[in-house]
Parts: sequence; C-alpha cells; structure tokens
Amino acid sequence: MKKLGWCSRFVLFALAIPLLVSNCMETAQTNNAGVANQSRSALASGETALADATANGDYRIGSRDILQVAVFQVQDLNSTVQVGEDGNVTLALVGKTQLRGKTTYEAEQIIASKLREKYLQSPQVSVSIKQYGKRITVSGEVKQPRVLPDDGQTTLSQAIANSGGFSDLADPTRVHVARSKDQRVQDEIYDLDSIQAGKATDPLLKGGDIVVAEQSGTRVALKQVKDLLPFAVLATLM
Repeated sequence: MKKLGWCSRFVLFALAIPLLVSNCMETAQTNNAGVANQSRSALASGETALADATANGDYRIGSRDILQVAVFQVQDLNSTVQVGEDGNVTLALVGKTQLRGKTTYEAEQIIASKLREKYLQSPQVSVSIKQYGKRITVSGEVKQPRVLPDDGQTTLSQAIANSGGFSDLADPTRVHVARSKDQRVQDEIYDLDSIQAGKATDPLLKGGDIVVAEQSGTRVALKQVKDLLPFAVLATLM
C-alpha cells in the first residue's frame, strides 16, 4: 500500500475538522439542552453542595439556618434552634449566643466554653446544620463554584464575580437562576453580556437561589479542535 505524503495527511485532517466541529457542536447542544433540567435539579442538589462545604469547614453559619446542637450524655441540653436575623441563638443554660459567621467547629467551641464556665467540667458539643437559610449557590461554568451568603444586596453579576468569573467554556448569554416559589421551580435565563453593557437589569438574588452558568457549544468545539491541532502537526511529520 502506498504511504500518504505529509501534505495529503494534513489535507485529510483539515477535511475532517468540519465533521469534528459538527459532532462537538451536537454534543454541546445536547449538554446545553440539559442545563435547564440541571438548574431545576440543582435545587435538590444545592443542599448537598452546602453539606460538602460544611464538612470541609468552609461553611459559615448564617441567619435563618437551623442548627442541631447536641451535648454528649446530657440529653436535656440537646436542641434544634434557628439562627435569628441578628445572628444569635438561645440555648438552655447558655442563653443568647452569637454564632453567625462561625463554622460549626467554632460554634461547638463557643458553646462548650460557655457550658464549662459554670455547669459542666468537659462538655463535648456537636453542632450540625439541619436546614440552610439565606444562601446563594453558584455552579456550572464558573471558575470557583461556591456558596455565598445572602446579604440582601447581591446581584447576579456580583455572584458570578464572587465565584471567580466565568470559565473559558462558559456562555455568558445564558445564565440560569433557579428559584423555588409556591412549591414550583421558576427558571429564568439572563444575558450577562447585556447586563454588563447596561442594556439589561442586573437582578437581585435571594436566599435559596441556584445560579447555573451554561456551557458554550461553540467554545467547547473550538477547544476540542485546538487540543487536536498538535496531533495534526505531528501527523505531517510522520
């Protein structure tokens, strides 16, 4: 069999690129079609992300969070309490205690310290998040998916900026905000390019909102072609 010359091999690769791009685009479009469903399911998975943040020690207690407080072998001191708007909780024997902004580990140490002052010799306290309150979850094609506190002033563009901005594969014209309302999920799509250009209003986010940045089909295709170009050059040298 006659071996193809380097020029022929390069031409064949170049002819294959449109097909590759087409296939990549179809795959990306399929992925994009599923983002709307992902934003809906994100409301269910949002608490999982928050639980992971808690497990990693990154989550800080906020207003309206519901805490499960347990004191080892002192069942009467076990309680479920909600953090007030002022960041305080009220516990038996401990009284009013400021916990907003603290990790669960820090909250455990604060409560144990107060119990140790007058009542128990070496209390073992555990604090866990039973239900999350005012938090905004940002995921999808952002550089640093994260959970943000809801201070009542966070807009969509600020939430994206606080998550490190968009990734290289993001489509800034399609950013979902999923919000639970009347036991239904409301999914709105925003164009960040228009917002940043002053052509559209920057929406104010609320606690419980899930922000999902879509992936750009075009950018995915171009990246895959770019990743293959070194192999094309290599093929011409063989």
